[in-house]
Amino acid sequence: MITTKFYLDTRKTEPGKSALLKISITKDRTVSYLSTGIRLLPSDWDAGALKAKSAAVQVSAELRKADVDTILLDLQRRRKLDGLTAREVRDRILEEMTPGEREPDRFLGVFRKFASTRPKPRTTEIYMATVARILAFDPRAERLSFADISIGWLDRFDSFLSVTSPKKNARNIHLRNIRAVFNYARKRGITQHYPFLNYEIRGEATAKRCLPADRLRRLFAANLPAWKKRYVDFFEVSFLLIGMNTEDLVHATGIEDGRLEYRRAKTGRPYSIKVEPECMEVIERLRGKDWLLNPLDTYSCTHHWTSKVDNVLKDVAAELGLPGFSMYWARHSWATIAAELEIPRETIAAAMGHSGGTVTDIYINFDRSKIDRANRQVIDYVLYGKRQQTVQDILSRSFEELRKQIAGNAG
Repeated sequence: MITTKFYLDTRKTEPGKSALLKISITKDRTVSYLSTGIRLLPSDWDAGALKAKSAAVQVSAELRKADVDTILLDLQRRRKLDGLTAREVRDRILEEMTPGEREPDRFLGVFRKFASTRPKPRTTEIYMATVARILAFDPRAERLSFADISIGWLDRFDSFLSVTSPKKNARNIHLRNIRAVFNYARKRGITQHYPFLNYEIRGEATAKRCLPADRLRRLFAANLPAWKKRYVDFFEVSFLLIGMNTEDLVHATGIEDGRLEYRRAKTGRPYSIKVEPECMEVIERLRGKDWLLNPLDTYSCTHHWTSKVDNVLKDVAAELGLPGFSMYWARHSWATIAAELEIPRETIAAAMGHSGGTVTDIYINFDRSKIDRANRQVIDYVLYGKRQQTVQDILSRSFEELRKQIAGNAG
């Protein structure tokens, strides 16, 4: 009798690192393992139920295992496994799975390999969700070569996705994932075929994700239950730190000489933000044990915390009569308000971490005081309604006073 089940191989996994999910094959008291190409943090795996806590990852894993079980049943029916050990059974299965495992130009085989090498488990999850959608769309997906992925195939795949994902930007995530795998394969000489040369991934304009200053003021001053206030405080800290990304915020370790120094997880680029007194006051309410803030004291990963905080913020928005917003709105709100205050565009871009490589960008990155002053100006306006006079304001007032003086002299 031959049995299969999932096995998260943590034997050589360092603490905090992801482990490879495998399919264990047992025959006559011998065991061998077949990789699924999926990596998971142990905290994201339900060892009792032998399943991933993420539905998307579990679907991908189940589809992979279904392929193995189907091949296994066929080999048993043809009596091709008699007298073999578990390891030999695994090798026979791999021979049958040539499209996915042995031939380097098979699309999904390379896709899974690429996904498994992503630095973050969450990113691997997203790529494997694309694999699941491809398998649901094309029954022969395991046998597709890169040359089989044509512009027509991409159009049909997009139409298939639209049934469950009517928003184009959501569907574009899967198309960009496919494009990333093609770029990876081309760089390694696996294929020269490239349908994206004449295939444009067009997005839709998104609605403004900004809370105006008066609504932010009302949100930060709202009288809320302590458990809800905790989540609003987290949003406020993000805003007061120039819309600092959630991933970076929960992994921040400390403040030195009044500044928060960190490298952004998305780009690896170093940042230094001056922590204003108002921000420090909120941080003290959210102090963590091992990190600057406390989300990871109770949550195993950033993704779980972000889902929770965004859900609570939507409830708070409904309670206060505000548009539904999420953590990401802190960043957009800061930039929009800074623009309204006529802070120079290059300073806003530098504060956001957008660099075009110009001399101005390099200067702004060096002179952090410009960004510090911009953040102080935004905070004063949002929290206290104070607005610094711009050169245009001064010139307008001077012109008005001159006009009145001339009028008085004429009288």
